[in-house]
Amino acid sequence: MKISEVSKNFGIPMSTLRYYERSGLFDNVKRINGIREYSDEDIHRLSLIITLKNAGFTLSAISNYLDLPVYGKQEKIKLLEKERTRLLESVHDGQKNIDSIDYLIYMLEKEK
Repeated sequence: MKISEVSKNFGIPMSTLRYYERSGLFDNVKRINGIREYSDEDIHRLSLIITLKNAGFTLSAISNYLDLPVYGKQEKIKLLEKERTRLLESVHDGQKNIDSIDYLIYMLEKEK
């Protein structure tokens, strides 16, 4: 699949795909006459990158995850669990902020 097709199908700018390549998230996307041609393996890898990015992983964390060997299943699980814990802490902090705002609204409404 050409880079323009990948861009359109995934809703990702071509510049982002090139950036992912320069960042080392893709091994070597094949080129035919200088035009990037994404293989099924590249598409699968991009889907994983998007999933991890949407889950809140930084590009550095995604790179670390992708660099783990195929047989490094336990290491991948540990990395995912660590990121899950970070996200849960973020949700908890967000809920505390919502509670604070709700309290301020309550106090203002009580003043009438």
